[in-house]
Amino acid sequence: MVFSLLCQLALAATPGEVAVADVEVFHQSIFERVAPAVVFIKSNQRFGSGVFVSKSGLILTNAHVVGQADHVDVVLYDGKRLVGGVVERASDDIDLALVEVAIANAPTAEVNTESKLQVGNWVAAIGHGQGAVWTFNVGMVSNIYSSASEKPVFQTQIPLNPGNSGGPILDRKGTVVGIVTAGNKEANSINFGIDIGVALRSLQRLRSTCECLTVTAPEGVPVFVQDKNVGTGRVVVPAKPGTYSVFAVVDGKMIRKSVVYPDVRAVELKPEVPGTVDAGPARRPLGK
Repeated sequence: MVFSLLCQLALAATPGEVAVADVEVFHQSIFERVAPAVVFIKSNQRFGSGVFVSKSGLILTNAHVVGQADHVDVVLYDGKRLVGGVVERASDDIDLALVEVAIANAPTAEVNTESKLQVGNWVAAIGHGQGAVWTFNVGMVSNIYSSASEKPVFQTQIPLNPGNSGGPILDRKGTVVGIVTAGNKEANSINFGIDIGVALRSLQRLRSTCECLTVTAPEGVPVFVQDKNVGTGRVVVPAKPGTYSVFAVVDGKMIRKSVVYPDVRAVELKPEVPGTVDAGPARRPLGK
């Protein structure tokens, strides 16, 4: 009996093995849930990745992946091939673009509109490194650059390769917190992502897919929503139906507006020009 008990104990998983098994299940569950939303994109001699952000077929990717093309080839997780139109590119040299394909009920990844990345956060990426299909790599955030920098990005230690560009960077909940943009070819595991908040501020069509309130003030001016500082310049904040108080101090004058969401989805805070009439906040078109 004693010998039998010892054999059972020897065969039992150690705490370390149990922990590793838990990590494996965690990784597999994220990949299985998000991979169907990731696509392969090819344009001329370029290729990369993208991620569905709306069920109507809107795909977020890099501007350098689509290049100057008006149309790109898109391969879905199930192998279906479609032609997508490039419908928007971010301005100010931000490496982001939107592609749209004709599809009903596309598998989407959840965009984390409240993401606040910190150094040390666990992150993962799904894409097409070196042209391989639907690769899954994990790492952590290793540096975050100032949002005031010329090209606001964050650095990760995710091992990535050409072809991963444009693919989603995920947090531990499997939500999109960034988009892969570039790597340092002269160093190991030094890769960069664009924060999803930058994408929301830079791409109008992307903002229309989220339950968000967009407040625009002059560049560098602090913006307050419900008396809380939420950023500077243009900010995009998650919103639920209700009334929101927004304000900013521009040229020494407080400009405050009250908006009812979702009737109003965007508001601009700027000084009134003498002799003009303020048209008021932008409203959602009828039927939307």
